[in-house]
Amino acid sequence: MIFVLDTNVLSERTKLHPDSSVEDLLRRLPAENARVSAMALAEIAQGVEKNPTSALKGFLTEILGLSIAPFGEEEALEWGRITSAGIAAGREMTVRDSVIAATAAAHGWTVATRNTKDFAPLGVKVFNPWTERL
Repeated sequence: MIFVLDTNVLSERTKLHPDSSVEDLLRRLPAENARVSAMALAEIAQGVEKNPTSALKGFLTEILGLSIAPFGEEEALEWGRITSAGIAAGREMTVRDSVIAATAAAHGWTVATRNTKDFAPLGVKVFNPWTERL
């Protein structure tokens, strides 16, 4: 199973006391099964620009070592489908979450996130590493 790691999963590693369940997922998940969406990368880069500590710069460098899932034609078409269906259903969606969801959905991947309530209605498979185990 391939996971698109949401920003909240990735950034858990920057906390003083990260959740042990999330740390377990990140340790056990083979690198070839992990993807960082272009949107999550952008969110992390924004955070580093806002607070350019050496620890956060190092964190960004580590993230760049993972496989980055681009947002291209296939993902854009899926984003259009997801957001159109969401709008028709009267759902509120953030661009950030819907881009991450479209990236996962376009490839049949699962979003690893704490915010399952934001992703599940978008029709994408979700996995909450705070409450679920591999």
